[in-house]
Amino acid sequence: MKLSDFNTDDFELIVSLPFKAGVFVSHAEDEDGEVDDEREMDALESCMKVFAGSKQDKPFVADVMRQVLVMKDKWPIWSAQSFNAPEDAERTVALLEASINEKSVKNYRAAVMEIATAVAQAYGEFGEFEDEPSGGLFSGLMNKISDGLSKLSSDDANHPMNISAAEDSALEALRLALAGSQ
Repeated sequence: MKLSDFNTDDFELIVSLPFKAGVFVSHAEDEDGEVDDEREMDALESCMKVFAGSKQDKPFVADVMRQVLVMKDKWPIWSAQSFNAPEDAERTVALLEASINEKSVKNYRAAVMEIATAVAQAYGEFGEFEDEPSGGLFSGLMNKISDGLSKLSSDDANHPMNISAAEDSALEALRLALAGSQ
């Protein structure tokens, strides 16, 4: 089954989850000011662009991420709905497990967690710099994402030092929701 074969409601649930998961983590701890929000949203969009380009080894995930980017006009609505990300994750995984192959479900889960983790790390990782490093603020993040696709384990969500306790709790809630029937 391809992404385009899902009905309209299921299609939007599947496509919106990566964005909602990133916003859910971003909102878990809201620092004063807008700089952290901007960096986290930049990281979110950058991650989705990386995954959108992963056609050959993760075609379903690439298709989902391309649709997330195409549907950018829905981001404000999805942002407002992001507090339901764990519940949406449970529903999405159940739907996918019943509809697509196991490898594609695993890749989707990993992509959502990698996006959420990158968002959690975005401000803490770069927040201490006043100036952009050479090559742009997110070139290092983009390289890290590209190099580390699908390498996160459940243990990895708990160790990065630049992730706050609130963000770590949000990541754990997502991880448990994404576990499905594994």
